[in-house]
Amino acid sequence: MIKSTGILRKVDGLGRVALPLETRKSLDIGEEDSLELLVDEENGRIIFEKVSKKCLRCGSADSLKEIKPGFFLCENCIRELK
Repeated sequence: MIKSTGILRKVDGLGRVALPLETRKSLDIGEEDSLELLVDEENGRIIFEKVSKKCLRCGSADSLKEIKPGFFLCENCIRELK
């Protein structure tokens, strides 16, 4: 469910938007967490989604290796790809 918080933020000169502390706390978003940018062009919406640590290939949450910031593969998939 999407709900309005009533909080407005301006985009700065570098295209950045600050997430309010209350929002970060309620969604457990820390300084090193990755957020995925989703674009709903049909409805003109931008959605940030916290990236959960799961394998990009199979969806497993076990034995993960970060291959790129915010992107993970499990050891099984890494072995299969070699």
